[in-house]
Amino acid sequence: MLGSNILEEGMLNDTLKAFRDNNDSQSPISATQGVMLLDGWLQALEGDSNIDQLKSTLNELRAALQASQPDESYVRQLLGSLADQAQVIAEAPTSEGTWTGGLVSLSKILRKFSTNQ
Repeated sequence: MLGSNILEEGMLNDTLKAFRDNNDSQSPISATQGVMLLDGWLQALEGDSNIDQLKSTLNELRAALQASQPDESYVRQLLGSLADQAQVIAEAPTSEGTWTGGLVSLSKILRKFSTNQ
């Protein structure tokens, strides 16, 4: 279950900070930074079979960002999918704790990036 261990909570905080810092500096998160964040998430979520779809989308986004010329439309589509999945997880009946608010914030941030042209 997402949010149940310290690695997941740390990745959520790191990801929110990266997006907030990006917003403050007005410079986009690079593909390399994105891949590093995705690697951290994949490591934090390792062994959690309840969220295989989420891990699959993270892997797809990682591969898309590593392309020599990332397809921006496809990346935005994947970010939108991740936003939806994060929101579902945050609103699940089994979700609890302070991390759920951060996950909702992350969902909103990802949705914003997915719709930016």
